Amino acid sequence: MAREDAADEDEEDVQNRKHEFLNFRRQLDSMRSKQEGLESNADKLKSQGNQFFQLGLFSQASMMYSEALDLQPENTVLLNNRAMAYLKQGMSEEALADADRSLELDPSKENIKAFWRRAQALLDMGLHEKAEDAASAGIAVQANNTHLARVRRKAREAIALRRLCGVDWVGKMENGVEKRYSFSQEGEMAMTVVGHTLKAAFDLSVECTPQSMVVKMQPIAGSGSAPPPPVPYIYSFHDDDKELWICHPVGSADLPKKFEGPGFSRLKRVEQEKEEEAGDESQPLDVRCSRYMREFCEILPLLPPQLPETPSQEEVSQEMLLMERVTKLKKQFGREVHQRAMELAKGAAPCETEEVYALVTGLHDRLVARKVIAADCQVVGPAETAKAPDALNTNAPPAEKAQIQPKIEPGLLEIMAGLVRKLCCK
Repeated sequence: MAREDAADEDEEDVQNRKHEFLNFRRQLDSMRSKQEGLESNADKLKSQGNQFFQLGLFSQASMMYSEALDLQPENTVLLNNRAMAYLKQGMSEEALADADRSLELDPSKENIKAFWRRAQALLDMGLHEKAEDAASAGIAVQANNTHLARVRRKAREAIALRRLCGVDWVGKMENGVEKRYSFSQEGEMAMTVVGHTLKAAFDLSVECTPQSMVVKMQPIAGSGSAPPPPVPYIYSFHDDDKELWICHPVGSADLPKKFEGPGFSRLKRVEQEKEEEAGDESQPLDVRCSRYMREFCEILPLLPPQLPETPSQEEVSQEMLLMERVTKLKKQFGREVHQRAMELAKGAAPCETEEVYALVTGLHDRLVARKVIAADCQVVGPAETAKAPDALNTNAPPAEKAQIQPKIEPGLLEIMAGLVRKLCCK
């Protein structure tokens, strides 16, 4: 017990020294930024990050922005820049966290990029209603922002497609004959009457009320005649999406304004029979997660390459190819698997087995080296063989373990700050 208490005290002392040294670095950087003719280290890191971003080296850019944020943690420009770099890497959750923090610091029109980053991250996560709300909140601050308008349109289109597709919409014609509509995510539409199916393409318009679509019929096979002209429809959902109202013009080409007249139909939702899918989705989540982490660690080296300020074309190509492989891997396994892996790497959940623990540790070390997660996040091993804190990061490079700064004695900060002021004023 005494040894454990001593170890806890040593760990607390180490953390205090790290905190003191970080505060000193921030004070020093603040002094440099206020001194005419001097550029702060944070600004230098931001410039390097911007250059990497322009080259398409988004992982390197996010690391530079992270280094700069260590010095200026409340810099909204840095948070927005890193959020964008994360979005480019498919790291939507991390981008959302940066955008949220940026908006906490400054929710004004001057920080409109944070609204955009937040809405885009939610859209990429498939949270379409939240993305629409986030984009609308930004548009309320700056009405003519085209980026936010595009995100809101995409969110609304995704919501409409989700509600339209994957089911059949069934109604009756005036003579009592059944008619059946189906829509696909690829913009294809089928209308079936008395066993005969007509194919069409449809384009949604989601920025009006009610929402509308233009239906373009395909030529009937073997008829030799041209297809009819496009037909505009208005549509709306009712009764918790169990009913679809659609209306097209009759004797006119104008878009209807109301759901009435001979072109109006009420269609009932009928679920389609789905075949059971086999494959990866049939495997337990943790099995898929282990495969994902294993392949992730095989692709990504433990330490990121230290690129020069102006990397060569070969270095740029290698880094972009690496990020492309990581992005493809994330898409292959899906968001649920990636989120589970991140949960384990951050220590939010324990590893079930030693094999999983080894995989998670490899993922954790790679993410820490790239400043995606904090260095103080510790992987939690199996409960029956809990590991000591020093054993949790066995793959970390020696330099990372040696970055414990000497304790700064009381008053030394003031002395060093005074010396820096004298040097800066020369």
